[in-house]
Amino acid sequence: MEFNSVNNFIIQPNSAQKAGLVKGLQNQQTAQPQAQNLPLPQSINQAAVNPSLMYDFQLAKMDNETILKYLQNLMKLPNSIDKFVNQMSEKVANPKLALILAENMISVKMLSEFLNQNSADAISKLMQTISQTLKSGASDVSQLKEILSILNAIQSSTNINSNTLKELLLLYIPLNVPVFDKNVVSAIDDEEEKEAIKNSKLSILFETINFSNLLVSINEVENNFFLDVFVCSKFLKEEFIRIVQALSKEANISSIIDFKNKQDVETRNIIQNFKILSDGFISPNALILAHIAIKAIFKIDSNYNQ
Repeated sequence: MEFNSVNNFIIQPNSAQKAGLVKGLQNQQTAQPQAQNLPLPQSINQAAVNPSLMYDFQLAKMDNETILKYLQNLMKLPNSIDKFVNQMSEKVANPKLALILAENMISVKMLSEFLNQNSADAISKLMQTISQTLKSGASDVSQLKEILSILNAIQSSTNINSNTLKELLLLYIPLNVPVFDKNVVSAIDDEEEKEAIKNSKLSILFETINFSNLLVSINEVENNFFLDVFVCSKFLKEEFIRIVQALSKEANISSIIDFKNKQDVETRNIIQNFKILSDGFISPNALILAHIAIKAIFKIDSNYNQ
């Protein structure tokens, strides 16, 4: 499912700067050390541009989805949440990931330790890349520093287990980058919502641009998943059902959705955000379903009134 990029923050140099850099690169290419094998935007001609220098002049904007692929590679993560879940059960293929899963339940504590270590390793690799890039004569590493700040936020946040599931899913949802270091501040006042959170294995609190604050609580009964979705009256319920059921079917997960009406609030948020609450152990399918619900809500929110 495709998402519109929310925030293209990479600064592009002007045409004269590009021309000068390209000319210089053509003369220097054979003498430059090779950078680490990290994914580059497809529109860049890698045969003509040394990878260690290409970040100084973007021929195409590096949107959030491209940045996430770069982060996944740096952190040695599979390129989809489904593959992440599958590799946890493949002890031979990925022993470190396999440690997270015990008796078919994901340990948030073990997941936190895994992401913390991988982000630390990624920070070390990225610092080396930045150093090599500067030594090669490049003058602008601002986009690499942006990515470094994301890694620092991930490492800092995963020191607190309650943030771990959010940080993992952010690596698979191309949201606005500031979400990596922004907490949901909205409190739950409704008693029915509080009860739903208390009784669920996993709940997701949302801040949306068009629908104010929403809540999705997920429960599992005999391999069937029940979603209680607390939304305002203008939320596009049928569209949510369509997206979730289609993606759940692809993942071979059975889901039943029940909507709960909540009071309409006119205030608008300026950014999409979410927070995950769990009891410390969740099933792999619950993680996949949480990913589906988050994608569905933010897709509906992004496309609303377009």
